[in-house]
Amino acid sequence: MDEKKLATLVADLKTVLKARDIIVLDSDTAILKYEIKRAISQINRCRHFEPTDDKPYDTKYEDLIIPLSLSAFTKIGADGETVHSENGITRHYTSGGDYPIELLKEIVPLIK
Repeated sequence: MDEKKLATLVADLKTVLKARDIIVLDSDTAILKYEIKRAISQINRCRHFEPTDDKPYDTKYEDLIIPLSLSAFTKIGADGETVHSENGITRHYTSGGDYPIELLKEIVPLIK
C-alpha cells in the first residue's frame, strides 16, 4: 500500500479517535497502521478482491476502512467480551469478532 495513503488513513483514524475522547499516543501509530491493514484485508476477503500494487483495495469500500479499524482498535484489551457493565455503560460484542456484522454486511462479494 502507498505509504502516503496509509499515512492519510492513520491521520483520519487518529482524528476520529480524538473526537471520541480516546487518547492517542505517538507510539500508537504502529498499531493504528496494523488495524488499517487488517481492515483492508478483511474488506478484500469479504469482497473476494485480489489486491495489486496499484489497487490494494476496491475504493468503493474505502469508507469502511476507518469504521472497521476503529471497531478493532477500541476492542483491544477486551477480546471476546460478550457483556460488560461499568458506571452505567454496558458493552457487548457481536459474533463478528473484531468487526461488527452490520459493517461487514455492506461488502458485496465479487462473482468470479
